[in-house]
This record gives sequence, structure tokens and C-alpha cells, in this order.
Amino acid sequence: MDSGHSALQIDIARQILLQAQKEGWRAGHQIVEKSLASAFGVSRSPMRGALEILEEKALVRLIPNKGFVAAVDLGSEKLLESLTTSETERLKQQVLHDRSRGLIPQEVSENELTERYQVARGILRKALAQLSSQGLIHRQRGHGWAFVDSLDSAESLAESYRFRLAVELAGLSEPDYRAEPEALDALIAAHENVLGQLHEKGEIGRPEWLQLNASFHEALARWSGNRFILQAVRMQNDLRLLRESSVFDRLQRERIEASLDQHLQILHHIKVGDLEIARIVLKRHLEVILRNVEQRIAAGDR
Repeated sequence: MDSGHSALQIDIARQILLQAQKEGWRAGHQIVEKSLASAFGVSRSPMRGALEILEEKALVRLIPNKGFVAAVDLGSEKLLESLTTSETERLKQQVLHDRSRGLIPQEVSENELTERYQVARGILRKALAQLSSQGLIHRQRGHGWAFVDSLDSAESLAESYRFRLAVELAGLSEPDYRAEPEALDALIAAHENVLGQLHEKGEIGRPEWLQLNASFHEALARWSGNRFILQAVRMQNDLRLLRESSVFDRLQRERIEASLDQHLQILHHIKVGDLEIARIVLKRHLEVILRNVEQRIAAGDR
């Protein structure tokens, strides 16, 4: 851990960088502390501490009478490596991974989790609070915690893709749809970078793929200008995170490469203002996966 900074501040700094990646923040991007603190469910004090961590690493800078701005382009996954991963973040990722593999039941107590992971109660509660803020787990009325219904069967996965077809295509049909030029260019560059890495090394890391995939679908929803579509897509992204934490290792390179190519087609059509073609490609992109899932159901592979 960085000297003088708390685990909470480091976690918030990581969340800021993840948000910057999603939205493609470029150098000079204005960072609104109050809005971020509200979005992350924290007070202004730890938010300021998190920004000071990023300032020490020359990632943001404080301008008098203006506040913090991005000092460099913050769209790179590699920037996260400059921050120490806190014990809370490591625990959260382990809980997600174990739940996605069925190693943790849907309903579980803090005592059971404390015994399983051998961590301090305070760290466990911070991890659970973060998962709760993502809508992945909620506190039971009596005692203990319950994970939300996840995409743990072929049937639930098919339901999810049918829902996403309705919602995400509706987003591209919104009358005020408008992509943010800087965020769009950053997302295209991120896809091209990962695709190049896949061609060069033959593989990409799980966090990088999951983050990029979620960022793509969330960006498309955000540009619709419809807050309810954005909320729905974010929830689907979180549910997919629960599932894909365990299935990523089984994804074939060809499938990831095809997804990247299709994402780039959609982004380029959006860039030139051809939303109808972007909608057609997105529909085909989701329907191909839905058909694969429905074939699994028909074959009895649930």
C-alpha cells in the first residue's frame, strides 16, 4: 500500500481509473469530485485522498480555481498497474470468482466468508459493500447476504441475451443518440490495441477483456441519452461479470477476435453517423451468441 494512504483511498483511485477507461478521458478532462463521490457512494474526504494518489503519480493535476483534471490520457488498462491492489479489491475479485464457479452458495453469512477467506471482518465488509453498490449482492433482512440471481444456467443466459437485444437495440434508436467523439476514438483505439495484442501474443488477460467488453456495451447505452437504458445495461454487465469471471478461460481465441471485429464495425458505423447499420451489426452480434446458447439448451447442455 502507498505510504500514508488508506485502502479505501486506493480502491477509490482504482475506481476512478476504471471510470476513466470506460469514458475515454483524455488529457485535460475535467474531474468533478462531487459527482464521482456521489457515484461511488463515498464522502468528499476519501475522494480527495484518492485524487491526491493519482496526482502523486502524475495522472491528474490540480488547477487553482478549477479543480482536478486528467494530466494524461487515462484510457489505458496499464495505468491500473501503477496502483497497489488493496486487500479489499483482491478479496472482492476472489469472491466474484468463487461465486461464479459455484463455490459459494447464493445465501451466505459473514461468518462463513470470514472463515473461508481468513480476513479481518472490516475488510470483508468493505468488499461486500462494494459488491452491494454494484448490485451483485444485498443484505438479508434477518442476517447474512444474498447474491442476486446470476447467469448460472443456459436458460438464464438466453433470457439475458433476449433482454439485451431489446434494450441495446432500443438505445441505438433513441432520437437524441449522440456519441462522445473523444470517448468513441478512445474506445476504437482500445479495441485495436487489444486486437493487435491478440494477434501478436495469441491471448489477452481476463481483466482486460472483461473491462473492454463491458465498456463497449455501456458506452453504446450511455450515448443513447436514456438513463433507464444505461441503468439496465450496467446491471447486465455486472451480471455478466459474475458469470464470465469463471468462463473466460474457456472462451476460444476466435470468438474473442470475432467480438472485437464486430465491436469495431459498430463503432466505425457510429463514428460516421450510420446508426441504422450499427444497429444491424449489433443485432447480428447478439443474435449469434443467443443462437449458440439456444442450441445448448436444445442439446440438453444446461
